[in-house]
Amino acid sequence: MTPRQETVYKWGLYALVTLLCCAVQGAVLQYVSVLGVFPFLYPILAAVLATLEGPFPGAVYALALGLVCDLTISAPIPCFYTLVFPLAGMLAGGLARRVLSSGFLSALATSSAAFVLTGLFHGLIFALSSRPAWRSVFSVCGRELAVSIPLVLPVFFLFRAVWRKCLDDPARRG
Repeated sequence: MTPRQETVYKWGLYALVTLLCCAVQGAVLQYVSVLGVFPFLYPILAAVLATLEGPFPGAVYALALGLVCDLTISAPIPCFYTLVFPLAGMLAGGLARRVLSSGFLSALATSSAAFVLTGLFHGLIFALSSRPAWRSVFSVCGRELAVSIPLVLPVFFLFRAVWRKCLDDPARRG
């Protein structure tokens, strides 16, 4: 396979895993209410992929994921997730490359950071619209994080399986 074909193959597999996770979110998770919120996979997807791939690829992936989210779910402002998720991807990728390793604990930490970043942006929007609601925003963010964080495990192992399958292996090249 040429390098271009390998790249298309890898990102096609990532897209399939993302589609599977989006289907689970839309068909199952949005109907499961725990602590008054439902598990939210999208920040986890942005953070985990960036943890494995790095800040730039993670931000590009998160930008595409944010566009999908903005087109399919409601947000406090138009393009909310398109703005927040690339920042979460860059943050996660940077943390994984410079501070943490790219393992499961890193995925947990960066997913938590993605939730906090999303919560901060929600709070900022409410504050700018003269409706300061920091307490309720952090309450919802904390509950979403608590309910969603167990999902980092399956997401991490799905993305890591793709990442490992597509590592640059000289033996595969002819």
